[in-house]
Amino acid sequence: MKEDPIAHALEVLNQALERDPDAITRLVNQRIECNDALAADAAIQAQVIDGVARIGVLGLLNAALGDSPTGVIGAKGTLEGATGRFVRIKTFVDLRDGKVDVLA
Repeated sequence: MKEDPIAHALEVLNQALERDPDAITRLVNQRIECNDALAADAAIQAQVIDGVARIGVLGLLNAALGDSPTGVIGAKGTLEGATGRFVRIKTFVDLRDGKVDVLA
């Protein structure tokens, strides 16, 4: 039986997190400026921060691996209140567990 690609991605992400939590937390917090065409893509999760469209690694991974408009991979950890950025990611999680998306 072929392994679920999302389960495999979670395994890889959590192994990387275990090896270097500081680097992985900084990577996930990184948001790169992107153009309007990329920001408007229905599958890729981008954010507008201070009036500038930005994309992060989880937004891109979720588009590549999932078929959910709200994502299939998430991160849990300690957040900085003012910015919403992670102080420390504790684990990556499967957002499909217990979730039902309604697709139009």
